[in-house]
Amino acid sequence: MKTKETINLNNLNSRGKIMHFKFFKYKMSRGFIQYRNFIIYFLVFLISPFVAFSQEENVAPNFFIGGYAGGNYNIHSGTFSELPGYPSCCPKFEKGSGLGFSLDALLRMPITEKYSVSLRIGYQTLDGKLEKVEQIGNTEVRNITPPYETQDIVKAYSNHIIDSKIGILAFEPYFNWFFWDKFRLNIGLPIAFQMNSKFSTKEQLTSPDDVLFKDTDSRLRNVYNNQTIPEKNTLQIFAKASLSYALPIGIDKYLIPEVGIAFPFTKIFSGDWKVVPINFGIALEFPIYPVIHKETIQREEYYRDTITIAKYGLQESKITLQNSRTNEERSEIGNKIMITKQYYENYIREIPQQANIQGTLEIVGIDYQGNRTQNPTLVIEENEVTESFPLLPYIFFKENSSDLKQSAMNLDINPNEFSMTSLPWETLDIYSNLLNIISSRLKKYPSSKIKITGTNNNTGSEQNNLELSRKRAESVRDYLVNNLGIPSSRIEIASQNLPSKPSNPTIPDGIEENQRAEISSNLFDITAPVELSQIEKKSNPPIVEFIPHIQSDLPIKEWTLEISQNDKSIRKFRGNDINKIDRWIVGEQPIPEFEAPIDVNLSLTDSLNNNFTINKNLDITQKTIKKKREEIQNDTIYQRYSLIVFDYDKADLTPAHKKILNTIKEKIKLNSKVSIYGYADRTGTPEYNKELASRRIEEISKYLQLDPNNVSKYPIGSSELIYDNNTPQGRSYSRTVKIIIATPVK
Repeated sequence: MKTKETINLNNLNSRGKIMHFKFFKYKMSRGFIQYRNFIIYFLVFLISPFVAFSQEENVAPNFFIGGYAGGNYNIHSGTFSELPGYPSCCPKFEKGSGLGFSLDALLRMPITEKYSVSLRIGYQTLDGKLEKVEQIGNTEVRNITPPYETQDIVKAYSNHIIDSKIGILAFEPYFNWFFWDKFRLNIGLPIAFQMNSKFSTKEQLTSPDDVLFKDTDSRLRNVYNNQTIPEKNTLQIFAKASLSYALPIGIDKYLIPEVGIAFPFTKIFSGDWKVVPINFGIALEFPIYPVIHKETIQREEYYRDTITIAKYGLQESKITLQNSRTNEERSEIGNKIMITKQYYENYIREIPQQANIQGTLEIVGIDYQGNRTQNPTLVIEENEVTESFPLLPYIFFKENSSDLKQSAMNLDINPNEFSMTSLPWETLDIYSNLLNIISSRLKKYPSSKIKITGTNNNTGSEQNNLELSRKRAESVRDYLVNNLGIPSSRIEIASQNLPSKPSNPTIPDGIEENQRAEISSNLFDITAPVELSQIEKKSNPPIVEFIPHIQSDLPIKEWTLEISQNDKSIRKFRGNDINKIDRWIVGEQPIPEFEAPIDVNLSLTDSLNNNFTINKNLDITQKTIKKKREEIQNDTIYQRYSLIVFDYDKADLTPAHKKILNTIKEKIKLNSKVSIYGYADRTGTPEYNKELASRRIEEISKYLQLDPNNVSKYPIGSSELIYDNNTPQGRSYSRTVKIIIATPVK
């Protein structure tokens, strides 16, 4: 052993009194050391082409492959004081320990049921720390005040440390003996090669804790870090024994816990340093089965299925392959492989079949009450109808506009082509011709004059806008003068804010209705209702329904139903769904004109163009007005009147109303039946509007002095909006009363 260095005692800690230092015996700690420098993965197998991985029934595996992972407790022993080239004051390193790991790939080949041989190849670490504590001298403890007398003598200790990191690549052949059930004893002679062998060494003062080495002024000396072990023996040979238990985890698959110990025959380096690893870990083994060459036998099977179908329109029989498929079945019996190919074919055999169509046509009349009559006699009756349509003398404009083109007026009719007799029987269509009607009447009555009063809604941008009101009146006048040829001298212009009888100015509908120009005249005939007369034809029953009862071998592709009289077609219906034949609305034009029978022809065509026809006849009776009166049959004249519209929320009769009612009163005879229908616009609640309509009816009934026995009253209100209430003219016309007079004639 080398001579110890003198210890420097200058750094003794003193606090003004004699300090006594007690020696604490150094204790070597033994614990697990974490390894962070090695993460090594093994995938070391080349599978022979003569082996197969699938299990064969009753066939033992050729061998097993797998892996092993575990930890090592490494026991280090030796009788050396230093490593070559690295000075140390240690008298002798004798023992140490450490932790490591093992990671192996394995191959095991059974010899008999109890014996097998195996080989492992993998990486292991034999890490460990060797320590040696020795007394290296004494030191005095003196009083820190003069005369600095020596109070005590204490011993100084130093710890010599070698911390090694040793990695080996090991080839481990074993003989395996299943000595009891699944317990196995493994005896082997591993051969390894040092791959990565490093060490760190130092000498450290451990006691007392406040002294330094004299020559280094430190508590450490002979410090060397991460150095390669010098003069190492690359080849390492061990004798190893282990005990394991084969735990089955599947067919011929095992999870194997194992514990073992290896005894070295060689040293780590040229000095006396050996490592005894104690192993503990788990192995996994998977079977590899031999390839069995089997005899292959192939055969074919055919399965044919034929369906016979009778087909319409086919001239001769034929067979067609519909579909085919192939299936292969594989089975193994002993050393033979049976491969059976199965062919499946589906054929369709088609044979000719004749298609038939037959059936009847049912004709049903439906009257106004919904009653149904088989094979009815149609009665066409003529009735004389007169209807009076009110003329609303208001022209409504868009907000803040005086453009007549944006109103509902019809401005496209040539005044030379306009005729009162050509007006449609529809209130709003008549209203759209207001300017044409007034122009025609002004020409008829040359002494008459009109007044056009422009108004505004008196809210927002139109408030107090009399200029806008005047422009609205002028736009109507200019059209009458420039387009319809009315002299301007016959037209007076006026303007005001709200109309004299305004609609409700607090709601959008009322505001819109107050944006208008009103036309009045010194002659009632200029704005009087429009009266139209015509002969209406009415059929009883009004509807004829056709119900076919068809039996057809094939689907009906199309059908045609033609209704004719005296070889003249009256109506023709077509379709492809025989169950959906249109109803005949007899009163729609053209209608039957003679008392000749009605011919009904139903033609059917199936999907192969086979045809079938059904013919039927209907009797008809014509009741013309002339015939009814010549034969002294009962007849009725119907007269319909719509009063000029009421003012907004009013039931009062105006002078204009009374003039119309005076005309109506003259039409009512003692035997006349009068029906009065009262309506209102959408403004207000349904209950209030019905009460308003009832008041309007009562005012008219009282003025006409009707016999209560001959009058029927219907206060409908707004429950039925007879005109479009989204327009101001539609709402105005809805404030009306309709009167129907039915007078029998003999």
